[in-house]
Amino acid sequence: MRIAFAFSSLVIGLVRKLSGANITISGEEIPDSPVLFVANHFTRFETFVLPHMLYKEYGRSSRSLADDTMFVGFLGKFMSWVGTISNKNKARDCIIVEDLLKGNSDWVIYPEGYMVKNKRITFDMGEFCTHSPEYEGPIYTGAAVMALRARMAQLRAKHDGKDALKLFCSSMGIDASTIDKSLEVKIVPISITYYPIRPGKNRFLVWIDSILHQRNTRLFEELEIEVNLLMDAHMNLRFGKAIGLDSYLQTFIKDEKALYDTKKINALIDTQRKTLTNDMMQRVYSQMQIHFDHIFILSLVTMPTVKVCPSYLKTLIYKNARSLRSFEDYNLHSELQKELFKLILDEQYEPFVSAIDLALKQQILYLDSDGEYLFDRSLLEKEYPFHKVRVKNTLQVILNEIKWQEPIVERAKENSIYSENELKEDNFKHLLQREWGYFEEEYKKYLHKTPLKDDKGAPIVLYDASYATGVVLSHGYMAAPQELKTLAETLFDKGINVHVIRLRGHGTDPNALKEVRVEEWETDFERAFVAMRQVCDKVFIGGFSMGGLLALEHAEQYKVDGVIAINSALKLHDLRVSYVVPTLHFFNEMIAYLNAEGIMEWIDNSHTEQPEVNYLKHPLASVAQMEKLMTKVENNLENITDPILIIQSDNDPIVKRESGKLIYDGIFSKDKKLLILPREKHSILAGEGSDEISEAIAGFIGQNS
Repeated sequence: MRIAFAFSSLVIGLVRKLSGANITISGEEIPDSPVLFVANHFTRFETFVLPHMLYKEYGRSSRSLADDTMFVGFLGKFMSWVGTISNKNKARDCIIVEDLLKGNSDWVIYPEGYMVKNKRITFDMGEFCTHSPEYEGPIYTGAAVMALRARMAQLRAKHDGKDALKLFCSSMGIDASTIDKSLEVKIVPISITYYPIRPGKNRFLVWIDSILHQRNTRLFEELEIEVNLLMDAHMNLRFGKAIGLDSYLQTFIKDEKALYDTKKINALIDTQRKTLTNDMMQRVYSQMQIHFDHIFILSLVTMPTVKVCPSYLKTLIYKNARSLRSFEDYNLHSELQKELFKLILDEQYEPFVSAIDLALKQQILYLDSDGEYLFDRSLLEKEYPFHKVRVKNTLQVILNEIKWQEPIVERAKENSIYSENELKEDNFKHLLQREWGYFEEEYKKYLHKTPLKDDKGAPIVLYDASYATGVVLSHGYMAAPQELKTLAETLFDKGINVHVIRLRGHGTDPNALKEVRVEEWETDFERAFVAMRQVCDKVFIGGFSMGGLLALEHAEQYKVDGVIAINSALKLHDLRVSYVVPTLHFFNEMIAYLNAEGIMEWIDNSHTEQPEVNYLKHPLASVAQMEKLMTKVENNLENITDPILIIQSDNDPIVKRESGKLIYDGIFSKDKKLLILPREKHSILAGEGSDEISEAIAGFIGQNS
């Protein structure tokens, strides 16, 4: 049998590779004992995938039940060869229990009894129930019965000799002498979730139809969904905490004589089968993976209006996604574990666009004469044929999967009572808290104390709700928000909201720069921009030195109202950055791989113009990250079309004068201005001459507001 498992796993693994199937495993460890796995059921290929993944990831041989209609032709022979048996097999219970008692193999059972295509699960009269034309009623209790009987047989085996035990086991056709008395059967729940679920033709489906001509048949519907899931979706297998069975058998554990009382045994199984089934299915359904589509449709149905404003829907989705973090022990898709503010930032955020397209295609959303979205709730609630619902009303299926999770649904209803402006104000505060949280965490790690609000590294937020315009500014490399404090206060006095961000690794300890990547700096900038966009009608971005590069890099990707680049470090006098650093960084990484000391880990910066703000040394690795940013910006300047003000010192000792001209010539903005100032310093935002810069920036913002 093990050879069959290995071969079938190889075959299914090959299919996975060819189809591009993305399958992940998460959750609890599997106990070192015979296991009856119980799982929810949505597609046919779960019958093959689960045993394959159990063998591939854990080396465990497992068998499963399958619908009797699948045992035809080559497929039926293959399934029988790998140990799968028909759900109509009269000896199935005995086979399952015997395998568990002997420790021959694990078993995978689907207590729902069929593919619950509509995902309609309810909790009625103390029991989980499914609803379909095939079956309407409680979840089947057969898996619980088999597990309880197997555990009772193990308990008997510990107390009885062979002769007495044979009588007990003979009714199930099990040879008592083969029972492993050291084993303890357990149940492990598995939650299977797919994301995204999208109907639609694919090349394989078109090829199948050209041969079989099965369009508009049940087979074609199943292939339309299931092939797409196999090729394009992420399948998550979440293993729940193992369920021990002794707590359901206390009567027999306390009284050995009860193990011989058939009436007591049958009575206990009759009462405990429902309790155990509910417990294991509770773990199955509660551990399903919550993904973006769940929050999309939940936000849509809880919105108080029929008219759907995309900006409001995005804001509500973001609030609902954030709310998930206040709940414990939920299985969140990696997308929801991130800061998800890119949903608001990016007009073409793929998961949102995909969900909108699906809603439009299935006419749950439609465009009115003014080109605005309207929500047809009645169509979402419309009953479709059971075997077509996954294709015809996919979002209804997704909603059914989430709506029994009452805490999440209730929180979504609570969030829906807020206006768009209230939600945006709340998101603004949240994003600021997130930024402070990163600062505080890093500060405590390296300086072992809590930072003060006026610390040099603390983000600066100057905000008045009555101001309609805002600007996001970033400090330079090795510096901190304090270097922009004078400029920030001047702009705020002129009626402009200001957010000076802190880039991770800065304003704490130079060692914090060692592990920071340029992508994290970009995220810091994006987070601040989204925060300001939540509360301002117009948002400008800018930065000093490397901060100017981050502003330019942001403007290359997203629409902004204007860009301010001050002494932006596109070309530096220090040739180490452009030529030596990449080579040394590569050499240091190679040396580190060999567990030896690098040739130049730190670079001295003790002669900095602003020692009260800048680090006095910095790691070579982080300079390489800045060089990476310089390259990205230079290669994509042509993508910038927004109004821009470029300010450059003519005798900057750090940044070459030509940087400003390179930026000016490289961008495609119609409204662009290059201001060359007679300055001998790199740090020009405070002290003598800084007023001229503040006035120029304020004027630029005013002209474009």
